[in-house]
Amino acid sequence: MAKQVYYIKGMHCASCEILIEKELLLIPGVTFADASLARGLVNIEYGKQKPSIKNLNEKLKDNGYLFSEQAFEEEKNTKIWKVLVGAFTAIAVFLIITKLGLSSFINVSSESSLSAFFVFGLIAGVSSCAALIGGLVLSLSKQWVEDYGNNGGLVEKIKPHLLFNFGRLISFFLLGLLLGFLGEKFKISPTITSILVLLVSGVMLVLALQMVGIKAFNRFRVTLPKNLFSRLVKNKKSNVTEPFVIGFLTFLLPCGFTVAAEGFAILSGSPLRGLLIMLLFALGTMIPLLIIGFSSTKFLSNQNLSEKFLKVAGILIIFFVVYNINFQFGIDRFISDNWNFGNKANNGQLNIETPIANAQVIKAVYTEASDIQPNAFEVKVNQPVRFEVSVKDDGYGCMSTIMIPGLWRQPLTLRKGQTLVMEFTPKRVGTYQIACAMGVPRGTLKVTN
Repeated sequence: MAKQVYYIKGMHCASCEILIEKELLLIPGVTFADASLARGLVNIEYGKQKPSIKNLNEKLKDNGYLFSEQAFEEEKNTKIWKVLVGAFTAIAVFLIITKLGLSSFINVSSESSLSAFFVFGLIAGVSSCAALIGGLVLSLSKQWVEDYGNNGGLVEKIKPHLLFNFGRLISFFLLGLLLGFLGEKFKISPTITSILVLLVSGVMLVLALQMVGIKAFNRFRVTLPKNLFSRLVKNKKSNVTEPFVIGFLTFLLPCGFTVAAEGFAILSGSPLRGLLIMLLFALGTMIPLLIIGFSSTKFLSNQNLSEKFLKVAGILIIFFVVYNINFQFGIDRFISDNWNFGNKANNGQLNIETPIANAQVIKAVYTEASDIQPNAFEVKVNQPVRFEVSVKDDGYGCMSTIMIPGLWRQPLTLRKGQTLVMEFTPKRVGTYQIACAMGVPRGTLKVTN
């Protein structure tokens, strides 16, 4: 077998590597293809006839790639301001949503509602998962049309995408079951939990920096095994098993959000909850991936548009990593408590001896094992309320804080030996959630007439 190296212009994400390798392996005589985003080239092995530059450029011109036997000169990006405007606009929208108390749909933990993981999956599906897996979806679509034509019925056209996502759902279901089982068998201490949070955040940060385009991080890349992928696409004509198997194997291509969901499945400590977390997450990602597949647009194959989209998503993930680490470990609260030069604000812990006159007093005890107990209360509307929480253990992660959105918006930190006090007057009848700062429910407070 002969070997050849081709330089490629237009590669910008892991999907490019997969798509290029798949297309090259379909060329008669090509037995091996190994594309590298970090080096901007592809190594191939072939039989008798070397693929020509002209044929390669013709075959992949619609995907925005240009081949050469000589290295391309690097181009300066002069339109970074568009990326920054897009990213900071999205961040501003998120901060507004947070101010309105709706951030729990993005800031999830192992205790979040299952609907939160579905929304978490939707966000992943339109950002890093779309960037990482979208190329695979488009490649499957293109190959299916080439093999079976574009004149079939609707069912025939959508079949590869349904098979791909069905395989993905099955693998995530089984993966969640396994991760939850491991979390149940190996009880995870608060220290290990904090280490896992940092490790997951580190992986997300590396993946985000790759998306932004920092080439030094491209060497740390997770891809499908080359030999396995070669076997999957060695036949020129697609079959019904190929989309299913590739979809099933996408758990080997984890985006930052997927890694986070996997971490939460382990931390749940329950096989049932672990599989539900991963299944709902996969269902959320499925919707954007189906849209990409059904439309078969040139969105991800348009180099300029796709590259901007990728960089915006990368900046957003970096922001969310920093934001979530701050919520998990209370960095801003630590700085506020220790570097406020003695001018500390009343944080709800200084009103123990001076209750509001005629207040309805409700009390709870916080322990790491049982959270707050009791966790359901009933008070009267338009009457002052004094809520005291006696803290027996330090809180960890997002559960280190407590608040009542709509009644007490300032998160209080659970520190062993302290009594937290929240004093307020409810103005409306209804049921309010007692939650952590990230919106994880931990009790209810019912306001009646």
